[in-house]
Amino acid sequence: MLTASLGGQQLVPPLMPAVEPGVPAFLLQPPAAARWTVTIPAAPMHAPLIRGSRIFVTTLPGLLASYDLGDGHEIWRRSLIADQQVAVDDQRVYVAAGEELHALDAATGVVAWRIPTGILTAPPVAQGGWVIISPARRTTALRAADGTVVWSRENAVQRDRPTLAGDVLIVPLRTGVVQALEIQTGVTRWERAVGGFPAESLVVGERVYVGATDKVFYCLKLASGVIDWSIRVGAEIRGTAAGDDDRVYFAALDNVVRAHDRISGTQRWQMGLPFRPLSGPRVVGGSVLLTGPIPDIHLLDPLSGGQAGKMSFPDPLAISPGIGEFEGSVVAAGITGGLNESWKLILVSHRSNLPSFTVPSVSR
Repeated sequence: MLTASLGGQQLVPPLMPAVEPGVPAFLLQPPAAARWTVTIPAAPMHAPLIRGSRIFVTTLPGLLASYDLGDGHEIWRRSLIADQQVAVDDQRVYVAAGEELHALDAATGVVAWRIPTGILTAPPVAQGGWVIISPARRTTALRAADGTVVWSRENAVQRDRPTLAGDVLIVPLRTGVVQALEIQTGVTRWERAVGGFPAESLVVGERVYVGATDKVFYCLKLASGVIDWSIRVGAEIRGTAAGDDDRVYFAALDNVVRAHDRISGTQRWQMGLPFRPLSGPRVVGGSVLLTGPIPDIHLLDPLSGGQAGKMSFPDPLAISPGIGEFEGSVVAAGITGGLNESWKLILVSHRSNLPSFTVPSVSR
């Protein structure tokens, strides 16, 4: 049985509700057809990224292209070998390529500024007028408008993205430490050792949620870094958690997605998956989305974990899809293909009837 600890006490998960016999109603409904399909030049380097009305795609041997979310037409293309997943804000796309950070105008692809950085060990983060990068054994904060270095400090190696939450930057270090830095100065606010290498964190309200390679999911107090509660899973936690007003969701390589109360850590539900997740869950349009190397994206009801629908591609996904919302629907930009067939960028959608949840302070 899975258990959690809270102040030295063991939290016992509730019994799972009985499963109704028969085929779920949503499976009896044919999946909606793809909104559009376009051929892309080659295999993807990183997952597609949806921002506003654009999709940004990096492909071999070194191309970055912007596609229109409405009909899939290519807007612009640049020859850049993206060493890490790109970062996007409302105005620019930030690409770590050739030991430099390139800031491209998101609308045109024209270079706005470019600075030397050396090799980055984690993907950049762009949010709130800041760009955070991780050169070898450093953490550096840039001004997004022009690339000016605001501060830079020696630090342990990073492999996963930091998380910017208000005036605090949460940095996962390969020393097994979760670190909180003042975003204005880079000064350490607190550091917390966990039992393994921490992944990219989720911040909601006054708490930090992070999985680590010790197969434990941690909830830390944002103000102090104190461990509020933790859950030993018994399997490697996949990617970053997701959250809403009431619950936090995370998936592990035992092919199970779990929902826990954000404050107390009490388990609300758990649901087995018929696939190994490609990444952590996402909460979009009032549903919890899970993806794997299969043609279907599963949508779960956040209240019960029950099946709420699916979005289907014609073939298995080659990489994690980009997830967003468009014209009142949840949309997913997926890439399919292989050595013997052309690579395709496909947009599918699902109109959810579930209520939307507002998330007060979430950074992905």
